[in-house]
Amino acid sequence: MPFTFSHPAIILPLRYFPAKWFSFTGLVIGSLTPDFEYFIRMKVQSIYSHTVVGIFWFDLPLAILLAFLFHNLVRDPLFFNLPKSFHSRILVFTEFNWNLYFRKNWIVVLISILIGIASHLLWDGFTHNHGYFTEQFSGLKNVFIIFGHEIPIWKITQHLSSLIGAFFIILAYLRLPQKNIIKYSISRKYWILVFVLTLFVLFIRFSASFNTKAFGNIIVSVIAAFLISLILSPVILKLNQLKNS
Repeated sequence: MPFTFSHPAIILPLRYFPAKWFSFTGLVIGSLTPDFEYFIRMKVQSIYSHTVVGIFWFDLPLAILLAFLFHNLVRDPLFFNLPKSFHSRILVFTEFNWNLYFRKNWIVVLISILIGIASHLLWDGFTHNHGYFTEQFSGLKNVFIIFGHEIPIWKITQHLSSLIGAFFIILAYLRLPQKNIIKYSISRKYWILVFVLTLFVLFIRFSASFNTKAFGNIIVSVIAAFLISLILSPVILKLNQLKNS
């Protein structure tokens, strides 16, 4: 599969349409969501999220949940605690009221999520061994011999498109306007807690089963543990703050 966080690259051209037509949150999260079944399972296994039926009963509800978790729990603590070099470009997004936007534009959000999901499945169709387009165009299964290893074209396309997608995402970030902002100090407590929680989740995951040969499962488990820590850390810090106030 292409790297999960390269997937939003495919929806970047839609930014040039009128903002009222699409929800950028919906597009981005929709483009990521099908791979979240891997993170939920903490292994490279998808039964529901990459199917047509799964789009509606699995991906769509999950994407809505992820959008609310991101904007209400993850976004502000994460953005304020990123290195200060990021602040001039991204802190402006902390002013966005997602809950109000969703109430007024929920149809646009749902359509945008579905477009994002469709873009993910379209991309995967060319870059999975049993993807729809890989099955339709047998040439994608032809192989190149590289350093004595047979590598199919779909695999090359998978990794190459991931790199290209990542490049365009970085480029889009660098093109964001920079604004003069108040300087904020970065919380060490936040990152220490994120780190500790990530290790704790990984310990629980790998104490159940650990196979060094299942490299893909290790990668998705690390990503999943980090994402879980980004959700839990602000909650724990907030509860601790209320307790001490």
